[in-house]
Amino acid sequence: MKLSTRFVLLNIIIVITTISITTGFALFRIHKEINRQANVAQESRLKTFWELLRSKGSDFNIVNGKLLAGSYVINGNYELPDSIKNLFGGTATIFMGDTRVTTNVLKEDGSRAVGTKLIGAAYDAVLKEGKGYRGEALILDIPYFTAYDPIKNNKGEIVGVLYVGVKKSDFFAAYDELINGVIVMSIVLAVFLAGISSYLVRRYLHPLKSMVDTLKEITHNDKGLTILTKRLNTLSQDEIGDVSGEVNKLLEKMHNIMTMVDGVSKRISSHTNTITESVTHHAGFASQLSSSVMQISSTMEEFSSTAITIAQHSQGVADNADQSLLDINTSVRGMENLAIKIGEIEQFNEANLGEILELGKKSKEINKVMEIINTIASQTKLIAFNAALEAASAGEAGKRFGVVAVEIRRLADNVVESTSEIEGKISEIMRAVDRLIISSEKGSKNVREGRDYSTEALEMLGVVVNGAELTTDAAKQISLSTHQQQIASSQVLSALREIEEGTRYSSATIQQFSSVSKDLMQISMEFEEFMNQFKLEIRPQTSK
Repeated sequence: MKLSTRFVLLNIIIVITTISITTGFALFRIHKEINRQANVAQESRLKTFWELLRSKGSDFNIVNGKLLAGSYVINGNYELPDSIKNLFGGTATIFMGDTRVTTNVLKEDGSRAVGTKLIGAAYDAVLKEGKGYRGEALILDIPYFTAYDPIKNNKGEIVGVLYVGVKKSDFFAAYDELINGVIVMSIVLAVFLAGISSYLVRRYLHPLKSMVDTLKEITHNDKGLTILTKRLNTLSQDEIGDVSGEVNKLLEKMHNIMTMVDGVSKRISSHTNTITESVTHHAGFASQLSSSVMQISSTMEEFSSTAITIAQHSQGVADNADQSLLDINTSVRGMENLAIKIGEIEQFNEANLGEILELGKKSKEINKVMEIINTIASQTKLIAFNAALEAASAGEAGKRFGVVAVEIRRLADNVVESTSEIEGKISEIMRAVDRLIISSEKGSKNVREGRDYSTEALEMLGVVVNGAELTTDAAKQISLSTHQQQIASSQVLSALREIEEGTRYSSATIQQFSSVSKDLMQISMEFEEFMNQFKLEIRPQTSK
């Protein structure tokens, strides 16, 4: 139901209720006043009736079954009741005891109601209690406004009752006509006021209807948009105009807020797209990084295994170098013994000169062997130098150390073979020396030369010993470097495994962030759809 209809109905109800209450109160007051006037009128009539009765006589008695006022016989005498009727209208009656003896009250057949009895409240009040009675009473079953007084003799005994009254319907005839007129007037007035109220309500609520129509255009247009650029008419200089102004302020605030929210929504959508692209890129990069880390880990495992093998071989090289050094030292001691023996040969060179010549030849061969040993020592020294250089390198150490280890092993083998040959030659020299003991005198000069050669060989062997010691130190350094490389590769492998684990965690985090980014994108799209329900273009400025 529309508000205007409610106001009209409410005003009609108020008007009808007001008129009904006013009319009812007025009629109640009139009815009450009529009752009061009726009682006053009956009191005045009864007083006149007493005066008329006393004018006939003031002494009341019942004689021979008749009520007398002085000598005036009341029974059957209608003079006094008719006089009251002529003066005031209504009815009048004189009772002897409780029986009507004279009255102008008529029965249904038109005869006077003489001989009828007094009953009801009036009987109790007058005849039993000896008091007057004023009020309504039924007379021949017809309601009357009545007044009763007891008639007493000189002894104070009640001998009769004096009554006046008027029919209630006769007294309220004018009141009933007034009620009908008031009801008709009330209806006419209610219709008139309802029409005026309806006109005024519709007139004063017309701006409200215009405001509702404008709001419907804002929220219930054909495009399904909430047009925040429309404004209400504020020309009405009343509360409706104030409400329209406040609603316009609210629409303006909503327009500003929704404009700001629209900008924020677009920025969120843009940032969400950027985040989604970045997350997708990072997800691919994380996957590629994880794969690369796995490949590096696999390579480092192989490298660690190779480093362990190299360390083991380097330790073998160091052991071989130690053995070679031991063998060379043994050779030096042999050469020292050879020098002693040559000294002994020198003592006996006089005895065996031919053997000294032979010893000279063998010494030449020993010289050639020493040259080989010298060459080997030189190569060993160069390789040791190169090995030292490679030991300082950390990047490509594994492969180069393998080559150096092979060369050192080969050189060690050559040294062993050379020392073995030297031992053979020395054995032959020893046999020659044995023969020279027999014939030492034949080659003292050659023995001295042989002694010189042996001394030179001993010096060369000293150089070889120094080279072997350097080679042994280099091999040990190589072994230590390969061991450190093994430890470093193990640490790198452990770090790579930690990186791989971190990469997996990062990949899982990126996937989770990607899911959140997709949810944020969905929320942004839904929010953008919601914002599409509002029309936010700049409205033209209008004056109120």
